[in-house]
Amino acid sequence: MSNIIIGIVGKDKEIDQITYQAITKNNMKYLHNKCSYIGLITYDNYEQADINALKLCNGIIFQGGNIIYPYHFQILEYAINNNIPVLGICMGNQLIGLYSANQDEEDLELIENHYSLKKQAHKVNFKENSYLYNIFGPQISVNSRHNYKLKEVKDPFIITGVSEDNVIEAIEYIDDNHFIIGVQWHPEDLDNMSKLYDLFLKEVLLRKIKSQK
Repeated sequence: MSNIIIGIVGKDKEIDQITYQAITKNNMKYLHNKCSYIGLITYDNYEQADINALKLCNGIIFQGGNIIYPYHFQILEYAINNNIPVLGICMGNQLIGLYSANQDEEDLELIENHYSLKKQAHKVNFKENSYLYNIFGPQISVNSRHNYKLKEVKDPFIITGVSEDNVIEAIEYIDDNHFIIGVQWHPEDLDNMSKLYDLFLKEVLLRKIKSQK
C-alpha cells in the first residue's frame, strides 16, 4: 500500500512556551511501511485549509487535540466532497459529530469520568454489522482520554459505538463513495488497534483504485 498518501492533521503542542503543530508518533507506528504520510499543518492562519496539500492525500487522519479550528471543518468537508476516507481520533470523532449536526465546539458537553492515564479504562459496545463490530466484535476495552462528549450525531452519519454510560464512542458514514470512521478513544496509544488502521488503509487503497477507473 506504499502508493497511497495519508495526510495527518497536525495538533497544537506547547513546548517551552512555544506552540508547535505536532504529529503524534504513535499514529505513525500503525502506518509505517504501509503507506506514505504527510503532516497537514497550518501556521497563523487557522481560518483556511491548504487545498493544495489536501489534493495530495488519498486518506486523512484527524488526531486528538484540544481546539477545533475552522480549517478542521474545511478539511472534513473537502474529504466528504472528494470521497477521501477519514479516520477521526478523539477530537476528530467530535469534529465529525459536530459537523453532522451543524454545530461547533461550544456544543460539546463536559464529562468528568472519561479521563484516565490508564491504558484501558472503560468498555465500548458496538452496533451489530457496523465496520467496527466486524473487526473488533461486540465489545472492546479502550483508554479514557477525553473531557468532552458529543450530544448527538445526525444523518448520514450514524452512532456505531457507545460506552457503558452511554457516551458516543464511535461514528461511521460508509457508502459506495464515503468511508468515514470516528473513535472517541486513542487507538494510537493502544497495542491492539492494527485492525482499525489496516481497515482504514485498505479502504483508502480500494477507493483510490476505484477513482482511477
